[in-house]
Parts: sequence; structure tokens; C-alpha cells
Amino acid sequence: MGSKKGFFFLVFLLLLCLPYSTPDLAADRAALLTLRSAVGGRTFRWNASQPTPCNWAGVKCEGNRVTVLRLPGVALTGTLPSGIFSNLTEIRTLSLRLNSLTGPLPSDLADCKTLRNLYLQGNRFSGEIPAFLFQLGDLVRLNLASNNFSGEIPTGLDKLKRLRTLYLENNQLSGSIPALEVKKLEQFNVSFNQLNGSIPARFKGFELSAFEGNSLCGKPLDACAGDDEGGSSIVVPSTPSRDGKPGKKKLSGGAIAGIVIGSVLGFILIVLVLIFLCRKKSRSKSRSIDIASIKQQELEIPGEKPLAEAENGGGGGSGYANSYSVAAAAAAAMVGSGKGADLNGGGAKKLVFFGKAAKVFDLEDLLRASAEVLGKGTFGTAYKAVLEVGTVVAVKRLKDVTITEKEFREKIETVGAMDHENLVPLRAYYYS
Repeated sequence: MGSKKGFFFLVFLLLLCLPYSTPDLAADRAALLTLRSAVGGRTFRWNASQPTPCNWAGVKCEGNRVTVLRLPGVALTGTLPSGIFSNLTEIRTLSLRLNSLTGPLPSDLADCKTLRNLYLQGNRFSGEIPAFLFQLGDLVRLNLASNNFSGEIPTGLDKLKRLRTLYLENNQLSGSIPALEVKKLEQFNVSFNQLNGSIPARFKGFELSAFEGNSLCGKPLDACAGDDEGGSSIVVPSTPSRDGKPGKKKLSGGAIAGIVIGSVLGFILIVLVLIFLCRKKSRSKSRSIDIASIKQQELEIPGEKPLAEAENGGGGGSGYANSYSVAAAAAAAMVGSGKGADLNGGGAKKLVFFGKAAKVFDLEDLLRASAEVLGKGTFGTAYKAVLEVGTVVAVKRLKDVTITEKEFREKIETVGAMDHENLVPLRAYYYS
């Protein structure tokens, strides 16, 4: 009888214990959904209809609990709400880096007693570094860089005996560096803050870059002025601080020589580039552009009187009963990117532009342009026209052409599609 009572008592205890595993994961899920509602970002891709959060992006579980939450660079914004981390008590890695989170850190983060890695760099958290972080005795990696934390570096960091990484650079921390006794510390950076004073002996083995951008002195930076057996009376800034205060670090002879040599070499390089560009420009001016034959048409690059007067003896008519004008770019710098003819808006009394050529002038602008006769060929006369806005184009006037406008369009489209280094691309044509 007694054995039966013992058996039932044991079963009763098991039944009492079973329900607690599910609520824990359910509490983790509820906390994550609260986080999603508060900071948004790509957490909205989480499928809230799933009973477990373990399949959500950035979430990992072990033993029916959430143990890892990695949400780097997922456009989180706003302030972390209080109360979510008091449920995520088994989390070991929390990464919210490279987002736009603001405000102070929530105090219930101290309930994450198993937290080992905390990555919050690249946000806009503000306020002093909270003391409740020092209750996270298992913390190994702490990265608070590139935020807006202010105040002094707290001495309470000494309590984090397992800490190996401490990154506090690019904040607004002030005061001196405390002589922390975190023996396992391997990675340390406080650069680009507003720190001053002497660097404690504990940190003299770290790289110079870990301290730059402050008003610090002592190894690995320059010695403090008036330094006597480790004491210092005057602090000489090592490098310019991030707020623009000038430093007083003197350059060594080797550095000065390097600057001088680099300046001389840079000057010589600039001179050589200028000589090369001048010679190239000279060769470009002396090169003749031969475009004597394009479908048996001459496109000679088109003075000082209006184009309408040059073509028509001062009149405003066409000059020929059935003639065509072709406008072409006059310099390589004006070459358009279009290759085919875009015959939008075609018809009499209109310029039809090719492809994607910029429509910066119309027929009236062209007729008012000052023109210079460049030459006469078998099929017509070529002019150089300077528009009032300064654009230079070549105009070829064709005569005695007996084909229809449709046939001309097809042929001129073929000519406009030609691409050659000695061929000026066509911009537009006019039919009358």
C-alpha cells in the first residue's frame, strides 16, 4: 500500500513539472513578439502563427528555450522595451549591432544571467554605461562601440572576471581610464572618446590605435609631460580628439622626411599628368576628321551670320523645293548615347532627334544660329552652326534628293546607327 502511495506521489510530481517547459518557451515567444512590435525592422518577417519561435530568422533554441538572438543590421529602430529580457533568461548571445536603436539599455537585461556575448555596437544608445551590466558574471564579449554613451568608464567592469573583449570606442566617454583588473582581457579599445590622463599600466600592452582620438598620454603613446617614475603632472594630448581639439604630438625626423618625399613625388606625378594631357589635347586638335563617305553622302563639319541667311540668302524658306537637313554633333564631348532613330514627332517643320539625344534646341534655334560655311560637296553644303546657348553642331544640307520621306527616314536611320571613331554621330534631321 505504501509503495502505491509513493508511486502516485511521484507521478503527481512529474505532472506538476511537465507544464513548466512549454510556458518557458511560450514566454520567450511572447517576449520576442513584444520586441518585434517595439523595434520593427525585418523582425516583421517572423511568422507569428508558428507556435515556436525557434524557426524564426536570427533565433536559436536549446533545451526548449531561446539561447541565441542575432539581429544585426535588420533596420531595428526605437527603444528596447522593458520586460522582454526578464523572460529571455536562458539567452547566451544577444547581437543587435548595426541598427538604429536609441535610449538607455533596459534594466531587466541584468536577468540574463547566462549571457556571454553582448554585441550592441553601431546603434545610438545613450546615457551612462549601466551598472546592472556588472551583474552578468558570465559575460565574455562586451561591445558597446559607436553609440552615444557618456560619462566615465565605470570601475564596476572589474566584476566581470571572465571578460575577454571590451570595445568602447566612438562614444562620448570622458574622464580617465580606470585601472581595471580584468586579468583575462585580450581585446580593448577606447579610441575616439573624450578621455584624458595617463594610461594605466594594465593597458600599456595594447595597440596605439586602442587609445587614439583622446587626450591621453603614456605607453603606448608619448610619455606624459613631467612624468617622474610613473607619475605625471601635465597631460600632453597624443592625437587630435574626435571633437577637433588639436594635439601636440611631435613628428619624428623619419615622418617629416617621408612627408617631404611624398610631396615631391606627388608634385612630379601631377606635372607628368598635365604634360600628358596637354600633348594629348594637341594631338587631338591636329587630327583631321575624315568622314568623306557615308552612304555616298558627305558630312563635312558645318560664320558669322545666321544659318537661315547663310542657307537662304537672308530668307526664312527652305532654299530648295525638296531638301533635307541633318544635324550632327561637332565634337566628341557632345556625342550622344543613342544609336537608332527615334522618329517621335516627325513630319514637316520639325526637327526629328535620334535615339536618346538631348532635345536642347529646335528648328527656330537652329535657324537663328550663327553659321559658317565649311565646304560644298556633291550632294550639298556643310555648315558649322553655333547656337545661342553655345552648343556647336554641324549641319549638312542635301539637295536634289528624289526619294520619299519614308525612304529617307529608313536610310538616315541606317546612317545614324553607324558607329566609328572618325564618324560624327547624327543628332537630328529636318524634312521640308
